[in-house]
Amino acid sequence: MKIPLVSVVIPVYNTPKLLEITLKSVINQTVTDVEILVIDDGSTVDIEFVINRINDNRIKYYKLEHTNANVARNYGIRKSVGRYIAMLDSDDLWCNNHLQECFELLQDNADGLYGSLILKKEDISQGKTFFVRALKQKETMVDYLLQNGYGAQTSTFFMTADSMKDILWDPKLKRHQDYDFVIRYSKKYKLIPKLNPTVIYTIKKNITKIDFSSCICFIQRNKHNITPMNYLRYYVNMLILAKQYSENKHIITYYKNEASRYKELLSYAEYIAIVSPQNIYQKVKAKLSYLFSILFVTIG
Repeated sequence: MKIPLVSVVIPVYNTPKLLEITLKSVINQTVTDVEILVIDDGSTVDIEFVINRINDNRIKYYKLEHTNANVARNYGIRKSVGRYIAMLDSDDLWCNNHLQECFELLQDNADGLYGSLILKKEDISQGKTFFVRALKQKETMVDYLLQNGYGAQTSTFFMTADSMKDILWDPKLKRHQDYDFVIRYSKKYKLIPKLNPTVIYTIKKNITKIDFSSCICFIQRNKHNITPMNYLRYYVNMLILAKQYSENKHIITYYKNEASRYKELLSYAEYIAIVSPQNIYQKVKAKLSYLFSILFVTIG
């Protein structure tokens, strides 16, 4: 059996129209020596008709019971036979030269790459480009990701098959999956940035639910490699999101505690806004806690 140059792994769940456009962006690649694995994560609508309509013998379709995208990704990775693996979400697109540029850049330079991308809203034709960069000296991957937002997005990943099959994706995480994967990958394999954007990432109109438990799990795994300022910024942002989504009291309290962990980096007004004391006793306690932390830092 001839081994293809690249295996493209596409998890999908209930998005047949978007999948068809995504698949066409793969079929139109200048690199044609590919296998395309579409892993259906238990969709409740017909996905296979899209595969049949496109009618390209490079496409392999697998349907699983519904779990999550990471389970589907791992299934596709394990089934793949290509020398390299490229990840692609079913609502993202590649420019025609994407795989060619990835292959030429990687070669003997590294084991994998993450790339710049074009951010586009669902109902807007024009997008905004986000450029990635290499890590600075002594900078951790988690610090880089927390500072740069879209710093390592799934559909930009292009890696040797052996390295990706070694790391795989955490099936327990429903958010920060790409962050988690690339952090673990970078600890064992060499990653380089692809500066030229050839991926179009679709920003969803509505995010109906955020899995805050996954967010907490991810950050706890990596908290010892995060600088205090990035730790603070992350938790302040997550506290705002948790309040917006009316999360339960336990989640809100957790984010309040962590967002105020480095009090010395906050102004008093910022600290009070985070802890939001409800009565005189809580206000006095919060003020004393803040003053003692500042005093401790000053003495130290």
